[in-house]
Amino acid sequence: MAETTATEALGHGTESRRGFLTILTGAASAVAAGAIVWPLFDALNPDAQSEASARMIVDVADIAENTAKTVQWAGLPIYIRKLTAKQIADAQAVMTSALPDPAEFTERVPAGYQNYVVVVGLNTGTPCALEGNDPADPRGDYDGWLCPCDGSQYDPLGRVRSGPAKKNLAIPRFKFINAVQLQFG
Repeated sequence: MAETTATEALGHGTESRRGFLTILTGAASAVAAGAIVWPLFDALNPDAQSEASARMIVDVADIAENTAKTVQWAGLPIYIRKLTAKQIADAQAVMTSALPDPAEFTERVPAGYQNYVVVVGLNTGTPCALEGNDPADPRGDYDGWLCPCDGSQYDPLGRVRSGPAKKNLAIPRFKFINAVQLQFG
């Protein structure tokens, strides 16, 4: 009987060891998988520099009336123009139903900051940079922007007024964070 008990004890020890090794192997595999997968997921997160450029802040205090500032955001030229009182009045008086791409004044300017217009500075007909940020630049018949590539003309709000282009200038995602700074993203 003593022999049977020793064999049983030896068998029980082997099962115990086998179970421990199975658990140890599973845990080591999980750690190894985590060590491989974690860097892959971490690489998908934006780095600090790209996150900062995605949330770029621009100072608009230095923009004089009837001029614009050009900044690069998300690989696009962004035009920020400060309108004069006359440009605002003229833009509000336009019959929007007659425009190729009707848009009201309030749809094109940020609430509370109606003297600023922020648009992507590329013609919507052919992707060409527009002229008209400086008062000395040609601005076309509508005192806005002019495309040197196809002759499309936009008013100071970025609404298409003539030419082959049929769409208004795109408005990027932005918000004013105070009276002199806006943030993209």
